[in-house]
Amino acid sequence: MAGCGQQPTSQSQFLDEAAPAEAASVDDTPTGPLSTNEFDGRAITTAGELPSLTPKSKTAATPAATTNVEGQEALDASELVEEAAEPEPGTPEYMLRQLAQMKSAPFNLVRQPIKGKPGEFEEIKLTPEQAKQEQLRRWTQMVDLSMQVIAATKDKPQQEQLFNNGVYYLIETRKQLALRGEPDQSQLLSEDAEALYRRDKTSFAAIESSLKLVQLTQIQAEQAGAKDPRYTATFAKQSRLFAEKFPQETNRAAMNLLAAGRLCEQVGLIEDAKLCYTTVELRYPDSPFQETTAGVLRRLRLQGEKLTEFAGSTVEGGYISIDQFQGHPVLIVFWASNSQSFLNDLPLIQAASTKYGPRGLMVVGVNLDKDQSAVDRFVDKHSLAWQNIFFSETDSRGVRNPIARYYGVTSVPTYWLVNSSGVVTAAPLDLKQLDALLSRPPVKSVSNVR
Repeated sequence: MAGCGQQPTSQSQFLDEAAPAEAASVDDTPTGPLSTNEFDGRAITTAGELPSLTPKSKTAATPAATTNVEGQEALDASELVEEAAEPEPGTPEYMLRQLAQMKSAPFNLVRQPIKGKPGEFEEIKLTPEQAKQEQLRRWTQMVDLSMQVIAATKDKPQQEQLFNNGVYYLIETRKQLALRGEPDQSQLLSEDAEALYRRDKTSFAAIESSLKLVQLTQIQAEQAGAKDPRYTATFAKQSRLFAEKFPQETNRAAMNLLAAGRLCEQVGLIEDAKLCYTTVELRYPDSPFQETTAGVLRRLRLQGEKLTEFAGSTVEGGYISIDQFQGHPVLIVFWASNSQSFLNDLPLIQAASTKYGPRGLMVVGVNLDKDQSAVDRFVDKHSLAWQNIFFSETDSRGVRNPIARYYGVTSVPTYWLVNSSGVVTAAPLDLKQLDALLSRPPVKSVSNVR
């Protein structure tokens, strides 16, 4: 069995021996369902030392299934402690008790036997470095124990709940080890998920292991950000695979895809973002996410198209439409008065207006504030000379601004550039590229190309 520091072994050898197939591996380039411990919630024993378990009931009870914090059906270990007779050492129930204890106890405390006082222990507080090593030791032991539970229950339908608990502990611990940077754990988690899918693609174990893989890639993508977009591309890929493998998991699949799409946008992977949003659009047409997805896809498909749906009332009570600016390049600015990034960008916008204004550049703002007085103060303080779309109806302000909703704009600042022919040149626009884009000849609309 594979654990941290051991020779990696695919879990498929004990889950799916008859059907060896290539696992859907994680792109690992650069890199509980159970209740709290009943015995000692504050400390864990030193390696190899476990307290004796005192049964609370002499009558064995069938443990009940419960729902954990992530919505999974899993065996509640507290039921084993409260209702069941003491399990025999070496049984799946006994090992699940050990797993519950190791998971719930803090990593910075251990218990050591007191010399000359049999059965008595003292607590030792560990240094940060010692706690880190204790965490690694415990996680490694949890991998081994959970795999023993899986091996003992995989062929016994009556022990499916115990099997599910073993799987949960295994995949959660692999995720933690992978986030810690332990080698091979991402790949092993991927192999676990694939083996469980081959075993029974509709099972709790198959769904949760694949979901855990998606969660791992999401955390890695969020940590890496724009420094390494490959992690985000991997998260997007795993989200699409989850949706394909588990069509019944509508809500979780759609939420994963939307999160992946947003991260892809943030790091500039626009095509990957489109794939994620399009998957939601095609697979879940009746889901509550459809309006959000439709708006985002309108925005992502804008580039190279003529902007037609863009109009609204202004702060001053007037009305403007994109049609009014025909023959002028237009810089569209989605902003809010409390956005520090927008405030930082203001000098670039004002410099562009000064430089290109005589050549016809127009700036149009779309404000996403809720309080008009905040808008007025900001406009006066920073001498904003351009017109700003802002709706008098309070339910059309903020992110409920009709233009922002129609195009799925949820963050500020966001910039677009429309050329003098009314065609969107860049959406989103990096202000640093403004000079180069304004010096280009007008771009024809893709929809008008024959």
